[in-house]
Amino acid sequence: MVNSKKSAKKFMQLYYNDDQRRLAKLVTGFSFDMFIMAVILADAIVLGLMTSPTMEFYFDNGLFLLDRVFMGIFMAEMFLKIFALKRKFFQSGWNIFDLTIVLVSSLPFMSAFIVLRTFRLFRLLKYVNRFDKMHNLVQVFLELLPSFASFLAIFAVFFYGFAIIAVNLYGDSFVIFGDLGSALFTLLQIFTLDGWATTVARPVMLMYPEAWVFFAAVVLVSFLLMVSFVVSAISQVVGIVKKNG
Repeated sequence: MVNSKKSAKKFMQLYYNDDQRRLAKLVTGFSFDMFIMAVILADAIVLGLMTSPTMEFYFDNGLFLLDRVFMGIFMAEMFLKIFALKRKFFQSGWNIFDLTIVLVSSLPFMSAFIVLRTFRLFRLLKYVNRFDKMHNLVQVFLELLPSFASFLAIFAVFFYGFAIIAVNLYGDSFVIFGDLGSALFTLLQIFTLDGWATTVARPVMLMYPEAWVFFAAVVLVSFLLMVSFVVSAISQVVGIVKKNG
């Protein structure tokens, strides 16, 4: 009797382990990933339609229901993966990233904010590893992040200094340089070359003719910083390509 119970228990354990292995193979397979990616893309379309007053007027309940269905699929996905992978699930940074986004966007008081639900779209980043071209592109992007951070640091130092100078020189006469925040935004406009000559430089130069020196310095420094970063980025990309063969 005892042996029969042990045999039955052993059989059930083997059956359970076999089902768990098959489920783990399913939830980590290419087809399952493509299905979840398709659901994320469909959810992205629904979230986009929900921002349109016209679509929301005609399909408000339908769009909300679809969004809830997609949310249910994501929650079921997390449950199946945790059940199938057990501790291995939490050993993957991507899995923790997915779980965090799904949990945050599923909370009742969070679901009203479409901005938070939109974070679910970032889960698509996980699937770039499935495609070599996209994986290489993201890899280069990640390799360039330290250089970009250095560029931003140098950029911030120069523009902070220029902003303080602009406030002291032109802040009393022009609102666009009235305070540090406004000056930084105006300098950013100059950096992007978005109509800075007619909307910023020339009006200031009508009152302060020598202001061309300041604006020329801003443009020149911006140009040199940008060229330096681009040259550095190109050389780094070439090095990455050579390293990866």
